[in-house]
Amino acid sequence: MFVFGLAALNFFLADVQDGLGPFLATWLAQAAHWDPARVGLVMTVSGLVGLVCNTPAGALVDRSAHPRFWVAVSVGATMAGTLALLPARGFAAVLGAQLAAAAGGAVTAPALVALTLAVVGKQSFPRQQAYNQAWNHAGNVLAACAVAAATFVLGASAAFWVMAGMAAASGLSLLAIPSAAIDVSRASGHASGAPSDSLWHVLADRRLLALGVALMLFHLGNAAMLPLLGERMAAIGRGNPTRWLAVCIVVAQAVMVPVALVCGRATGRVSPAWLFLASCMVLPVRGVMAVLAQDPAWLVPIQVLDACGAGTQGVAIPVMVADYTWGSGRTQTALGAVGTLQGIGAALSTTLGGVLAASIGWGAAFVGLAVPAVFALGLAMRLVAVGTGRTAAVG
Repeated sequence: MFVFGLAALNFFLADVQDGLGPFLATWLAQAAHWDPARVGLVMTVSGLVGLVCNTPAGALVDRSAHPRFWVAVSVGATMAGTLALLPARGFAAVLGAQLAAAAGGAVTAPALVALTLAVVGKQSFPRQQAYNQAWNHAGNVLAACAVAAATFVLGASAAFWVMAGMAAASGLSLLAIPSAAIDVSRASGHASGAPSDSLWHVLADRRLLALGVALMLFHLGNAAMLPLLGERMAAIGRGNPTRWLAVCIVVAQAVMVPVALVCGRATGRVSPAWLFLASCMVLPVRGVMAVLAQDPAWLVPIQVLDACGAGTQGVAIPVMVADYTWGSGRTQTALGAVGTLQGIGAALSTTLGGVLAASIGWGAAFVGLAVPAVFALGLAMRLVAVGTGRTAAVG
């Protein structure tokens, strides 16, 4: 019953944890009549707040004995901030609403991982994390289709109501996970009631640092790839890039479902570091394909490759962090720190891509975006070499 609860929770949280996400810019432009500069500013500030909150959110979950409670709090905060956007029109009101949603979203990931560990334990965590990710991506597909259909009836506010419905369903899913099924000592990475390691001792682990830097480099090249491809298609003037991008998002989420399931089976046979290594190999290939892309149809196979990389990392990264920190009592803190480094890379990626495209052209820009992934690949190879034991280190 509680495993069903985890599946349902991840399915319905898919549309909740990131707030309005890609729909925010459209809503502010249509309903509030904001110009692109104001939209960009509020999205940048809220994104930075989310980054700053990642590590403290993980530490908060680690120090608490109630991971289910923090999932509920994160859902409530995200929904409150998102629904507050409906009447908001001024900059301060919109920014305040987005800050609440960003803070709630920062708690969601570590709280979900903590709840999963608390329910199934370390031994079953890799496979359950794969199931969680598969259900999460399936939920994203449903949510995207539901929003598209609801716009014919509800207009620009459709995303709000679809998200509210899924948030309510996620709350009911939490009730399917009884307190008796939750071992709180496992939630923070304890095999027993042993005292926690110091924060510095955990965050100074060279494997964890290598993983965080590798993720930062990977997303430095990855995050701007699809938006830059859309801009290139618009500049070429072939097809409708917005429609193709929408198709790519749905296709990517659909592809991630089987990828997550395959990764779940693979974690029982190989180290998750091998899966991370495989995900890092994808981006240079995407960069080469992007250089060749002259038609919007190229966006689909390029995005399928992205889905393979992202789907693999969604399973591998939490499992690797749990491996590196198990017994420390700081697993969610470490996961938040790694997420912060990943977010820094993603935040800088669009600027890097834009500068490269403007200064050296589209083709060279895509090659330039693939370069950081080569360094990430080197770090991933090192992580494979050192294995997963707590006493191992990179260096």
